[in-house]
Amino acid sequence: MVHHLIEALLWILRRRRRVQIVGASMVPTHADGDDVLVDPRAYRRRPPQEGHIVLASHPTVANTLIVKRVARVEPDGRLFVVGDNPDPLASTDSRQFGAIRVERVQGRVTARFPW
Repeated sequence: MVHHLIEALLWILRRRRRVQIVGASMVPTHADGDDVLVDPRAYRRRPPQEGHIVLASHPTVANTLIVKRVARVEPDGRLFVVGDNPDPLASTDSRQFGAIRVERVQGRVTARFPW
């Protein structure tokens, strides 16, 4: 409960960005239509780690954002990101477009909103 209050306060203070999930790629973690809070400052001092859920710009579709889980960090620092949905057809991710550059990451998903 305390985590949710802190996240709400950070959103009010504009330290979090609110983003809506579109599609089923992150089911069961996040469903189509869920709103999530994203920390745009999460990776200023250290890079994303395996298991983090990130907001990133799509590597092949302009002006499109994606929410995916970091499945692994490649030796060159690129990120292999995938959806949580066990159906491989439910997510367009690194299995189709390859690992993404860390510069594409716009923040870390910190919470579902509202609680």
